[in-house]
Amino acid sequence: MIKIYGKNCVYEAIRANAKLIMVSVLDTYQKKDFKFIQMLEDKKISYEILSKDKMDKKYGFNHQGYGALREDYMLCDDSIIDSLPSFGARILILDGISDPHNLGAILRSVDAFGIDLVVLPKNRSCNINETVAHVSTGAIEHTKIMIVNSLNSFVVNLKKRGYWICGTDAKGDVLASEIDKTLNLAIIIGSEGFGMSKTLVKESDYLISIPMVGHVNSLNASVSTAIVLHDLMNKSK
Repeated sequence: MIKIYGKNCVYEAIRANAKLIMVSVLDTYQKKDFKFIQMLEDKKISYEILSKDKMDKKYGFNHQGYGALREDYMLCDDSIIDSLPSFGARILILDGISDPHNLGAILRSVDAFGIDLVVLPKNRSCNINETVAHVSTGAIEHTKIMIVNSLNSFVVNLKKRGYWICGTDAKGDVLASEIDKTLNLAIIIGSEGFGMSKTLVKESDYLISIPMVGHVNSLNASVSTAIVLHDLMNKSK
């Protein structure tokens, strides 16, 4: 079970038909947001009306008047690969993203730019927690996520299936916008501190860099991800 909070997060969970155990609404919103209450009743979703003190105690101070308890997010297994598009599929592989705020922000970009699957390693990765869900502002509800024991083995398997591996590195020699958008692509984003692992760099067919002209030579991982995913977006989806 996981707590989600914020109107967008709760609304998207309802929209995605997530299994919600209980929805909580701030008492001052009971009449102010009658349509939301009516939606809960129409969908036969259990809800409770709480005072601000109780909402704060249950969900912290950033709940915006809405919270819910939902079942844990469903994770995909290997079979998901066979259900992805035959042409122009997009898989995002996150190598060492440990900050839940970064992961949540990345999931927003994943939803915005049409990524079919997000892959995380079992180790050296942030867990799917309430902070990730909140920062994603509900995008997590529309994202397929898979956790694997070995990113290297997973990438090798993708190459056998015809995927082109797009690593990201400051020393890369190609722009994301130059890559053929009809290809099945797996994009790897490394951690801010250490970047991609050397084994994944070696497996990459392309090494993408982001040209910059400012004084700071690096970007936040979620910002870098957004730029690359935008430039690789399959606009036919």
